[in-house]
Amino acid sequence: MDQNRTPVFDGLLKYRKKQAYSFHVPGHKDGLIFPEKAASFYKRLLALDATEVADLDDLYHPTGILREGEALLSDYYGTRSSYFLVNGSTGGNMAMVMAACSPGDVVFVQRDCHKSIFNALKLADVRPVFLAPSVDPGSGLAAGIDPEAWKTAVDRFPQAKALILTYPNYYGMAADIGALVREAHDHGLSVLVDEAHGPHFRMGPPVPPSTLEMGADIVVHSAHKMLPAMTMGAFLHVNSPRVPAEKVEKARAMLQTSSPSYAIMASLDLARYYLANLSQSRREHIFSERDAFVAALKTIDKVKVLEAGAGRFRFDPFKITVETETGESGFGWQKRLIAAGIFPELADPRHVLFVLGLTDRIDYGPALKRIAGSLGGLEKKPPACRVPPFPFPRCSTPALAWRTRSEMGTEEADLTDAAGRIAAEPVIPYPPGIPAVIEGERITEQQIAAINGWRRSGAVFQNDSTNHGKIIIYRTGAR
Repeated sequence: MDQNRTPVFDGLLKYRKKQAYSFHVPGHKDGLIFPEKAASFYKRLLALDATEVADLDDLYHPTGILREGEALLSDYYGTRSSYFLVNGSTGGNMAMVMAACSPGDVVFVQRDCHKSIFNALKLADVRPVFLAPSVDPGSGLAAGIDPEAWKTAVDRFPQAKALILTYPNYYGMAADIGALVREAHDHGLSVLVDEAHGPHFRMGPPVPPSTLEMGADIVVHSAHKMLPAMTMGAFLHVNSPRVPAEKVEKARAMLQTSSPSYAIMASLDLARYYLANLSQSRREHIFSERDAFVAALKTIDKVKVLEAGAGRFRFDPFKITVETETGESGFGWQKRLIAAGIFPELADPRHVLFVLGLTDRIDYGPALKRIAGSLGGLEKKPPACRVPPFPFPRCSTPALAWRTRSEMGTEEADLTDAAGRIAAEPVIPYPPGIPAVIEGERITEQQIAAINGWRRSGAVFQNDSTNHGKIIIYRTGAR
């Protein structure tokens, strides 16, 4: 197909030119009705914020510009079918699990998955078996499934129907999971991948390969994370006949809004166009500019850039994980960076993550000066006591994971007294949105120690109780 085409964006331009008066929703009437204080920012964009009228097609029954846009998307990624998502990769993760699994199915799930996967498991009413990740000893970050956890799970649960993976992790670490995908297929499993941070993995080396190339059956991409797409824009790919496309389409329609944003969908069309039309010379220049940024970052005193780990995984070159040699936590340095006008993607007790754009047209010189300036006045000294990574059982099946709180009754407990009790809420530091404790899991001393370590380092949890040293548990007697 002609990857120079942008049918959704072009269709909106035709609509904008043709329409003289709007007698349909949305209520801003092509941007004519809007608060004056914000009109100058929104007006041009709102002119493209249309609805399903005239020739603008229907996302859930496409026959025109949206059908062509999704066909171009599928053609670029080499899939059986691909779809636009306007509820982010969260909606895509839920749709793929709902489409691939039936109530009561046993499914293997990489334990360090995003919270949207946990919610998808609840919606699908399946029996999850969580597999512990491997932990990179150098960084303390999780990267891929622990091989022993996989072997244990396959031996104990031969009736399992699916394997749900996360690739790459939030930091861009991409474990070599091609063999794992093949083994899963040999055991009759569908392989579902939350590849939210890898929509650009079609660029070729040094960018890691996509799991689409490895044979994963359904893959979700968060286009807005790494491509020039609007927030909430994502892709859903069906890559094999193991899960019928019709089931995926029905799940997507059920879980997404019935009023999809045309501005978001046009940006998805344009993001695919942008990626598909990067010439080899342009890509090489983008990588060259990226390498120059990292090389300059390494020359800054008291800065250490995380390197790839001896063949066990590859790094997305546009995710730069950095720590300081000042004894300060990642959260502390993040505050200094923000005060200097630098807003990183995230911090953890040890690291700060910088995410670069897929471009060679950003001058990073001033940013590097601000990064160096954020460390001014700090002495170079050994790192503070390392916060342990969150400990995950090798292969676990939480007893009460999907029981409702109203059935069991809950109470609040001090974290220090919670060991051995069953969590009635997930404990989630955000970002990255990976639960440290999941609902229905029996809380361990090691988990409490890690949570408290993160709290002392400055982490914020999506749980008011945890931020105050508490946790919601099932009442005594719940088993």
